[in-house]
Amino acid sequence: MRAIAALVVLCSFALPVSLRAWGFTAHRFIMDQAIARLPDEIRPFYERNRTFMIEYSIVPDLLRNLDVPDEPPRHFLDMDGYGKYPFEALPRDYDEAVRTFGLKKVEENGLLPWRATDIYGRLVQAFERAGRQEGYSLDDIKLMSAVLGHYVADAHMPFHAALNYDGQLTGQRGIHSRFESQLFERMQGSLALPAVTMPPVRDMRAFMFDTLLKSFTYTEPLLEADRRAAAGLAEYGDTYFERWSRDAGPVLTQRVADAIAATAAVFTGAWEEAGRPAVPLEFTRRPAKIGGERR
Repeated sequence: MRAIAALVVLCSFALPVSLRAWGFTAHRFIMDQAIARLPDEIRPFYERNRTFMIEYSIVPDLLRNLDVPDEPPRHFLDMDGYGKYPFEALPRDYDEAVRTFGLKKVEENGLLPWRATDIYGRLVQAFERAGRQEGYSLDDIKLMSAVLGHYVADAHMPFHAALNYDGQLTGQRGIHSRFESQLFERMQGSLALPAVTMPPVRDMRAFMFDTLLKSFTYTEPLLEADRRAAAGLAEYGDTYFERWSRDAGPVLTQRVADAIAATAAVFTGAWEEAGRPAVPLEFTRRPAKIGGERR
């Protein structure tokens, strides 16, 4: 845990904005807002650990940007790598997808829904262990929630769902960062988030696939809006963003609002699947047996 904390502190200042999924600022914002949507039974625990979860919500990006093996494909799923919308050729089951398309293609096109499902399962287990007051279960709830929230937010970012993820196929390079980082940071102070309600999520894999399908439908409209906004300009400056925000701004606002509601719904669903256990702010500590504590 200390090693991850050091990673957060060192890397959050060292990495360029262009490498950040949704942008560090947006990931933190989504996590912060989601905590307020949680049910009364678990919200005090999340409120108590708000700072931790907000800061650790960017850990998957830090691992990816530091070239940690296996991490990069966990942040996206290029839906159009499997034919045409609604991409029915792609099995939702991971093993079946690998049998159908081969491991190399599945990894190249991204693993996001399966990775999120795995972390969701770990969060359920952490809640179950917390109900039994097992050691370190509360730490695991904090960490799994932060990581899972990151992946849920990634699924709501349109360019995490398409092969043309950075406009590189249409001569629009940089659109990924222009949307998820630069536009968000320009709009953050004036965001008027729509009210989005969502029931608890219990089928994580189906939810992630549905979310990515929805995200994909925004990619072409955003690319077209980018072309219009950039017409006649020599740089992506204030004039460009003023133009682009007219069309891209409502999409960004809706996807951020959806991501906030979804993050809360996923945490709530994991807690309900675990049997709605009591999650105290901390366990009553007992004297440790010699040799019996994990360091």
